[in-house]
Amino acid sequence: MPKYITMKLSILIPMYNAKDYIGNCLESLIHQNIPEDDYEIIIMDDGSKDNSVDIVSEFIKNHKNIKLHKEPNSGAYNTRNKLLKLAKGDYIYNLDADDYIVHNCLKELLDCAEQNNLDVIGFKTQETSSLENIALNELISKKHLTLYDGLAFLEAYPLMRHEPWWYFVRSGFLSENNLAFNSNQYNADVTFTLKMFLEAKKVGYFDISIHRYVQSGDSIMRSKDLEIVRKRLEYMQMMILNKSKLINTVKSQSSSEVLVQNLSHRRDVFTFFNITKMLRGPFSLSYMKATITKFKDVGAYPMNDFNRFRYNTFQYRILRKILNNASMLYFLISVRRIFSKSIK
Repeated sequence: MPKYITMKLSILIPMYNAKDYIGNCLESLIHQNIPEDDYEIIIMDDGSKDNSVDIVSEFIKNHKNIKLHKEPNSGAYNTRNKLLKLAKGDYIYNLDADDYIVHNCLKELLDCAEQNNLDVIGFKTQETSSLENIALNELISKKHLTLYDGLAFLEAYPLMRHEPWWYFVRSGFLSENNLAFNSNQYNADVTFTLKMFLEAKKVGYFDISIHRYVQSGDSIMRSKDLEIVRKRLEYMQMMILNKSKLINTVKSQSSSEVLVQNLSHRRDVFTFFNITKMLRGPFSLSYMKATITKFKDVGAYPMNDFNRFRYNTFQYRILRKILNNASMLYFLISVRRIFSKSIK
C-alpha cells in the first residue's frame, strides 16, 4: 500500500473479457458528485481477448482519473492484490467490471467515512439484469446510517454478503492489519471480508442500495462445464477450511455465542451445498471421504448450525440429518444417479 495518500478514494476493477459491461460500469463511476481529482479508477486487464481494453482507452481520453494497467492472466484475486498496491486513496473500493453503482453517491459516503473516521463503510446491493438502474431510491442521509464495531456488525448481520463490492475500506486499516486476498480463485473474498470485520473498530452501514449486482447469464460462477465445476468445488472446500480455522480462532478468543453461531451458520451453508454438488457430480467415494475427513478435522462437519434463517424448514432439516450421517452419505454416492434427480 502506498505510504503517501493523495486522494479520497481508489476504485479498483479487475477486468477480463468485459466488453458488454465495462463501459456501463465506468459511466456510473464518472457520473458522481465529487471532483475527478478526489478519486481514481484503476482498471487492471487480466489478459482480455475481446475489445474491453479499447473501450477503457476511449474513456481515458476524456477522464484523467481513469488508469489502465495490463497483466498476463493471473486470476481475479491476484489481480485485486496488484491493484491494492497501486491504490493512492484514503479509502479502497473493490468493484467488479460487470457491476455498477448509482449516480451521485460518492460524496455522501466519503463525507460520512471521513467525519466518523471509519475503518469500513458499507451499503446495500440490489440484484438486477438491467444496466440502467442508476437512480437512488431515496437520497442518502444520516437517517440511513448505523455505527458499529466490526464484531457487533457481524452479530447484527448474520446473512451479510462476503463480496467486497458493498463496502469501502480505509487503506491505512488494510496496511495496519496486513490484509490482502489469498490465492483462492473463486472465494478469496470470504476470508478477506471476515478478517476485515473481525479487526474493524469503526464500521458504518447505510441501509440504502448503492451497488448494482448485474446478473449475467455467462458468468463463470454459473458455468456447467465439468472442469470449471470441479475447480469451483475445490476452491469452495479451500474456503470452508480457511473459514473454519478462522471460526476456531474466534471461538477461543470471543465470549459471543451469537457471533460464533452466525459465522458457523454461513460456513455450514457452504458445506451443505458443497456436499450436495459433489453428490450430483461424477465424484468417487474416495474423493467424498477425503473431503469429509478434511471438513471433520476443522469442525465443518457435521453441520450443526445449518438449520437457521431460511434453511430452517422441514425439508432442509431432513436433508441435513441425512447428510450429517457419514455412512448414509457414502451410501448415497453409490446411488447418486437416482438421488441427484430428487435433491434440490
